[in-house]
Amino acid sequence: MPDNYDQASDVKDIKSKDLYSPSKEEIKTHKMLVKMFDSAKKAKAHKIKRWRRNEELYNGDFFKPFNLPKYKSRIVANTIHSTLETIYSILTDRFPKVDIMPKREDQIKSARIAQDAVDSELEKRKASTSINMMKRDGLLYGNGFIKVVYNNGSASYVVPDVYTVFFDPLATKIKNAKYVTFATPTYMKDIRDMFENGKYVKAEGSLDEYRSFIRDKGDADDSIGQVTTASGGGTGVSSGMRTDYVSKSPAYDQEESKDVFGGQVLLKECWHWEGDKLMLSSWAGKVLLQHIEAPYDEIPLVMFQNYADAHHIWGKGEPEIIESLAVGTAILLSQGIDNIIYHGNPAMVMSKSLAKEVGNRPSDKPGKIYYTNGPHEQISRLDAGNISQSTLPMSQTLMQMTDTVSGVHDITQGRNPSGVTASRAIQQLQEASQQVIRAKEREVGTDAVLDLYKQTLKLLNRNYEEAINVRKFSQDGAGYEFEQVMPYDIDPDMDFKYVPGSSLPESRASRMDQAMDLLQMGLLDPEKFWRWTQKDISQEILDEILEQKKMMMQQMQQDMQTMQQSTDPAEIENAQLRLREGMGYGQQPEEEQPPK
Repeated sequence: MPDNYDQASDVKDIKSKDLYSPSKEEIKTHKMLVKMFDSAKKAKAHKIKRWRRNEELYNGDFFKPFNLPKYKSRIVANTIHSTLETIYSILTDRFPKVDIMPKREDQIKSARIAQDAVDSELEKRKASTSINMMKRDGLLYGNGFIKVVYNNGSASYVVPDVYTVFFDPLATKIKNAKYVTFATPTYMKDIRDMFENGKYVKAEGSLDEYRSFIRDKGDADDSIGQVTTASGGGTGVSSGMRTDYVSKSPAYDQEESKDVFGGQVLLKECWHWEGDKLMLSSWAGKVLLQHIEAPYDEIPLVMFQNYADAHHIWGKGEPEIIESLAVGTAILLSQGIDNIIYHGNPAMVMSKSLAKEVGNRPSDKPGKIYYTNGPHEQISRLDAGNISQSTLPMSQTLMQMTDTVSGVHDITQGRNPSGVTASRAIQQLQEASQQVIRAKEREVGTDAVLDLYKQTLKLLNRNYEEAINVRKFSQDGAGYEFEQVMPYDIDPDMDFKYVPGSSLPESRASRMDQAMDLLQMGLLDPEKFWRWTQKDISQEILDEILEQKKMMMQQMQQDMQTMQQSTDPAEIENAQLRLREGMGYGQQPEEEQPPK
């Protein structure tokens, strides 16, 4: 939007041509919204170039800024892609756990109801998918988002494209933002279906700047990713670079394109504060579509900020942290290949008169014959020198430095260090190697996931109109049980606690070791052993273990009474046997055998 934008003249034009007649208040509101959006867009402009570069790096397009000639090699060991995907797989291994706790003694039952209701809704609405998408965006761009809104009778967890989110320039977090605007490319048909004033909206041109992974078709280079010979011929060796960018949208500025759902327009949706009221305003082009009080008491948005900064709302993506190391590695490997290729086919020197003959054109074909007119006309190759022996060691050093900076080491990627075989030792090394990743997990847990739970609980209480069907595991763990909870029975005034490490992977081997210990101690029977090793440790299993331990103590007390009071030798002997087994936690002493 240009700085000299004249709202009044535009409105006059609309009135005369399209019969759109906004009130003075609507004109004022629209003008305010436009200024807010322009300000937020300018404040965010510096991030766009960085994000596009992050996309290039993720896809292995390391050499795009260098404009290398076609004969140069482009070898990409895409540590950026592997690093990001490794961190992502660790952060999304399990659904994060949040405990809803009572603030007062009289809220104990209410807290249980709230926990069951929120957990059930998150599962039914597939919130885990949205959380994972938010985490991926956060790792790639530095920020990932989820809109938590009430839609069509239930909670909805929408992941907006990061290119569509615009913040109050002074905001350092969502809670102190005066406004947040979403600018989303939308079909004209949808605008007209959603808003009464949508019929006055006009289609705009291409809006690809608001979409991630957009690349011009003309930017594609067939030579990218190929190792080439010094003479320019391709060897067919690929770097493995990904080229799965999304093609640009159809040219919506063309007249015929309007036949596709009427073309597209940028729908702007602004959540902003007017005093202590949260307002929701929407507009497209010059038309104000809605300006209403929002049905929430806070902006319905949660955010994962990678490398969180208390002074800025925008985080940093993994690609920009390790770009120099990854690109440096690619340059070294490519130069090494170029050096080897040149040694196999070094430059050639020949006289101009000799070169005029068609049959004497330079070639690297084996057994090639050149014809001269005398000894003074010669063909020779330049000395290629020695191949550098430092390329590979230096590239390995850079890759090791990449691991150190990113926090993704060999053992993090599933490659065990030599000489270590014990599962518990490996687990300890894995935990030690994941310190950087664990910090990210705490950030996303304590910020985004906690807010997700809080906002979901408020939605259930304030926005739901009908009974909520809660699905949970049955008490016996054999299946599910269902109950209905009325929205007004849900108390939103609760405390929330994120369980650190709940979303990180748990080693199956380490869980097996723990289960074996408990089995030998007599605290797990074979059925519970199987259940423990086959699924996540739950409160249900822990309760069962404690109950079994309690029953064991009661049996030991009964056996001691039997030994003191009984006169039956067989009864006393059986009691002694059970006591010995109980005190040994299921392990029979080697020197003693039970009587036959």
